[in-house]
Amino acid sequence: MPQELNDAWDNRKAFENRDSWYASCHERSQAFAASADFSLDHTYGPKPRNRIDVLKGNPAMPTLFHIHGGYWQWNDKEDYWCAGEAAHGQGLNIAVVEHTLAPEASIAEIVAEIRAGLEWYRANRESFGITCSDIIVSGHSSGGHLASLCQGEEDVIGTILVSGIYDLRPITKIYVNDVVGMDADTAEHYSPALRPRNYGNFAIIAFGAEELETFRYQSRAYHGLLSDTGMKADLVEVPGRNHFDVLDELMDEDGTILNALTHMLGSG
Repeated sequence: MPQELNDAWDNRKAFENRDSWYASCHERSQAFAASADFSLDHTYGPKPRNRIDVLKGNPAMPTLFHIHGGYWQWNDKEDYWCAGEAAHGQGLNIAVVEHTLAPEASIAEIVAEIRAGLEWYRANRESFGITCSDIIVSGHSSGGHLASLCQGEEDVIGTILVSGIYDLRPITKIYVNDVVGMDADTAEHYSPALRPRNYGNFAIIAFGAEELETFRYQSRAYHGLLSDTGMKADLVEVPGRNHFDVLDELMDEDGTILNALTHMLGSG
């Protein structure tokens, strides 16, 4: 495969702040967890990584259900607790889900795990004292892809899709697929951009203005497709942010993505 094609999708190579950003996420997540009363490692399935963490906020408010990124093959939920920090500060309940990583799980199996985690949360939220059934699924990078596939699921009132991938067909042609192992039919089946519809909820599609063009294109194109269906979809392009630190705009209390969510919830 041509190196220039790989480079067009290689965020880890493209952005020098990658390692420092990962370290910051880890430190911030640990600090947040130390100050909050997370209920950790609830099992939602049979595999070791089928775990979910829950943090109660205002029980009458929605839950932010977050899925981390990492091209379906990297990262751990414990480093992304901070994705819900600012939302929890506004009263939202938080759930952070883990999934089996490729190549131990296929894309189909990972998608099924996320949906199983969502189902587990729906069935068990009242045991945490959370009375509101509304769920907002958020995800970053590959987590944005997985979150997009939760649109239309029961009790999901909206999604926050940060720097996601919505047409998987290009992934079959780059280095990522050496581990993920998608064939053409799988890529097509799990590409929400190939069958957009009005899910009857809202979507916030966010990305950094400094991202690779491939990711900027994916976000703009998917937003346009959803908007054409009549769905309530906001496009949030954040100046000065790249593929990694754009997630800070959800983490921070004055973040652009968090403000978009606040506006969306306030507008009904």
